[in-house]
Amino acid sequence: MKSGIGQIIFTVVAVALAVLFIGLTLRQTDFPVLKAAAAQADYKWFLFSMILSVYSYWLRAIRWKLLLEPMGYKISAKSGFWAISFSYFLNLTIPRSGEIARATSLYKMEKVPIDKSLGMIILERVIDLLFLGLFFLLALIFKAEALFSFLSFSDSGFMGKIGILVSVAALFGILFFFIRKYLRVLRVYRKIEQFLRGIWEGVKSILHLREKFKFILYSLGIWFCYFLMTYLVIFAFPETSVLGLGDGFFLIVASAFGMILPAVGGLAYPYVVSLAFAAIYISNGQEAEAGKTVGNYFGLMLYFAQIITMIAFGLLSIYFIGKISGKKS
Repeated sequence: MKSGIGQIIFTVVAVALAVLFIGLTLRQTDFPVLKAAAAQADYKWFLFSMILSVYSYWLRAIRWKLLLEPMGYKISAKSGFWAISFSYFLNLTIPRSGEIARATSLYKMEKVPIDKSLGMIILERVIDLLFLGLFFLLALIFKAEALFSFLSFSDSGFMGKIGILVSVAALFGILFFFIRKYLRVLRVYRKIEQFLRGIWEGVKSILHLREKFKFILYSLGIWFCYFLMTYLVIFAFPETSVLGLGDGFFLIVASAFGMILPAVGGLAYPYVVSLAFAAIYISNGQEAEAGKTVGNYFGLMLYFAQIITMIAFGLLSIYFIGKISGKKS
C-alpha cells in the first residue's frame, strides 16, 4: 500500500516538474510564428519521428540485453525497454539522472547489480560518441561551412569553463594518485573502490561478446533511427523541405549537442537547433535571422513531439516496472 502511494506521489511530482520546464520553454516562444508554422505543417513526419524514437528505445534494450549476457545476466528485452523509457522520462526533471534511474529500475526488475548496469551504460556512451564522431565527419564533408558557422556561435567563456573543469579534474587525479594507499584504511573508500570495479567489469564485457555482428547491427540501427528522427521532420515544412542529406548530417550533430547540454527538461535543444538553422542559412547565402526563425519553430515542434513520447512511455514505464518488480519478488 505504502509503495503504491509513493509511486503515485513520485509520478505526480515528476509530471509536474516536466510540465514546469516545458512551460519555461513556452515563455520564450514567438506564438504567432509558431501558430503559422503549425498550421502548414505536415504532421505525418512528426508521427514517423515519434515511432522511430520508440523503436530506438527497443533497439537499445536488446543491445543492452546482449551486453549483459557475457556477465551471466539474462534479462528480458521488455525489462530493458521500460528501464530505458523511465530513464528518458526522468531526464526531463533532473539532467543525467536517467542513467542512475535506468540502472536502479533494472535492478528492481531483474536483480542486475547497479554497478554492472552502469558499466554497460558508460560503454554505450563511448559507442554513442564514436557514432557522433562519424556524423561529425559526414557533416564536415558535406556541410563544412554550416558546421564552422555553428561552432563559431559557441561562447568562448563556455570553452574557458571546460578548461577550468579539466584542470581541476587533473589536479584531483594527481592528488588521488599520491594518497590512495592511505585511503584504503577507510571502509567507505573500499566500498567505493568495489563499486567502481563492478562498473569496470561491465565496461570490459564487450571483450567477451559472442554476437559482435548483432551488436554492430543494433548500434547502426539506433543511430539510423536518430538520424531519421530529425531528417524526416525536414519534410514537414515547405521552408525546410528543400534541404538535402548533407543538412541532415549537420542537424544530427547539432541536435546531439543540444541534447548533451545538461539543461533541465532538454530546454537547450530548441535554442541549439535555432543556431543550427542560422548556420545553414548562412552557408546558403541567406540571412542568419531568417534561419533562426525557422529553426525556432522547427526545434520547438520536434522537441514537443519527442517530449510527448518521453512522457507517455515514461508514465507507462512506472506502471510496468512496478508490475514486473512485483512478479519477480
